[in-house]
Amino acid sequence: EFIYPFDRDNVKAIMLDIFVAAIDTSLVTITWALAALIKHPRVMKLLQEELDSVIGKERMVMESDLSKLPFLDMVVKETFRLYPVGPLLIPHESMEDIIVNGYRIPKKSRVIINFWAIGRDPNIWSENVEEFYPERFIGREIDVRGQDFELIPFGAGRRGCPGMQLGLLTVKLVVA
Repeated sequence: EFIYPFDRDNVKAIMLDIFVAAIDTSLVTITWALAALIKHPRVMKLLQEELDSVIGKERMVMESDLSKLPFLDMVVKETFRLYPVGPLLIPHESMEDIIVNGYRIPKKSRVIINFWAIGRDPNIWSENVEEFYPERFIGREIDVRGQDFELIPFGAGRRGCPGMQLGLLTVKLVVA
């Protein structure tokens, strides 16, 4: 016997939450990416040139093309950096006393990661942190899948976004 009822209404509510989370976050990221490209025609021109040279004008971008579009990847990463959908990541609890960058965090403390501030930290991203500049990723193997602390739009570890692959694919295909 379950403590909480698990009926049709609960399943519908859970499915709606999952659907809205997937659609809304991708939509917001796509909107920010397109707005940034419109505001920065130089970047849009570079992206259009990459798409024209790799894909051409006769067909749409397909999933199999994405690995051949490094500038598109940089544009998406820069969008995640400057315009995070979730500026504060899901809270975590410290399992033990620890010191991080000189700060003592006692066991059982609630820790909230400010992803918005990380994306604007000049110690990580240089002086032009407020500028939409995808080229900052040239020569930097920064991954958005939770391995690199500088860019964790989907969170990391057990609390990472379960829809990360779908979200990345959707954003890249629509922006392209």
